[in-house]
Amino acid sequence: MTTPTLDLETTVTRDHPVTHKSATIQIDRDEFDASVVRLAFSGQWGTTYVTLTATEAHTVASALEQTARDAANAEVTDE
Repeated sequence: MTTPTLDLETTVTRDHPVTHKSATIQIDRDEFDASVVRLAFSGQWGTTYVTLTATEAHTVASALEQTARDAANAEVTDE
């Protein structure tokens, strides 16, 4: 059975002066240790990834959720 994976297409700003490149963000579980979450950024430079414990992954997810809520609220007040 294949491990569930989330792939997101995005643009990554890698260096200065600002350079935008197409990239993907991939989130999945390690194939050898299902308790480990892999977060990877892939583009023409290759793949950069980090392995996270479940607690670390939850912390990242919570930070993303809060930041997304803050951004959505900022959009509402800008209008």
